[in-house]
Amino acid sequence: MKCTIKNIAQELNLSRNTVSKALKGSSEVSQKTTALILKKAQEMGYKGTPLPVDNKKADDLADQSNGSILFLTKTYASDSEFWTNVLKGIDSILSAAHYHLMISIMSDSNLKQLKFPSTLSDPSIKGIIIVEICDEVVCEALLKYGLPIVTVDMPKNYSSALEKIDIITMENKKNIYRIVEHLIDRGAKRFSFIGDIYSPNVGRGFQERYDALCECLEAHHMSLDQKCCLLSETPEEFRNSQFIVQKIQEMAALPDVFICGNDWTAIQMIYALQFLGYKIPKDVSVVGFDNIPASERIMPSLTTISTPQKYLGIAAARQMLERIQFPDSPHTYMQYETKLILRNSTK
Repeated sequence: MKCTIKNIAQELNLSRNTVSKALKGSSEVSQKTTALILKKAQEMGYKGTPLPVDNKKADDLADQSNGSILFLTKTYASDSEFWTNVLKGIDSILSAAHYHLMISIMSDSNLKQLKFPSTLSDPSIKGIIIVEICDEVVCEALLKYGLPIVTVDMPKNYSSALEKIDIITMENKKNIYRIVEHLIDRGAKRFSFIGDIYSPNVGRGFQERYDALCECLEAHHMSLDQKCCLLSETPEEFRNSQFIVQKIQEMAALPDVFICGNDWTAIQMIYALQFLGYKIPKDVSVVGFDNIPASERIMPSLTTISTPQKYLGIAAARQMLERIQFPDSPHTYMQYETKLILRNSTK
């Protein structure tokens, strides 16, 4: 059977992109990781390895490893461009500290059943970084493994688990206020929110964005247009374009503005609105959150709130290293500033 880059990536629990870059000799991949990939490629009979493999050097580099950190995220991540950028930041720090990054993507079913990857029982695993997994029940279950945990974002509701987890997140409310006030000044009167705020795995970020919209409207003696909100619909439902189209068709009239929980959701709304013949922003304005690359590529380009995704990853990795070195230190809550990006999807 022919060995592929995907096979090597699965064997080492690395991304295909990392393996591909290492096989091409890219300086973006650490020397240690490159050596391990090249050695594994040779062992598996990969025919396309362009670089010579020094087995002794690879072994020596492998021996320098301080262990592995498990990056745990959710399959079919609604805004995968978000967590892949976070991942780049994590890898840049862990590689330099001689930690091997292992990636595991969990399905909704596995999360519900608390069925975690078998690698969690591997003694080489020294900690867990979780992204897009905010269910407090899942967090409680992960703590039973006795490993340090750092999360990017956090459970929506308070849980005792939060006292034992280091939290890296972004400021969610300030720029929602800014964009809402900006649009009110330009005549917008009816605002609705699009984003799941009720599912168990929803993070506090979505809730705070929703709360900020409601608080800002209240300060202006206005109310949220509940009839045009989609608050219970999950990312899985939003993958069905006809489902979104139907939801929009059921609205008696569009609001002036849709504030969306993240860019991915906003982009799905734009596609559905355009399918129905609506012009953006002439008929309705749309606002996202995260500033993923697709937010600038879509037509019209998406007004959004930029989060420092790579730096969230860097902070998560640094906090993990600090937690390993100082296990009894007080747990951290770190919040990064965000930035409002005005583009063509708003008037």
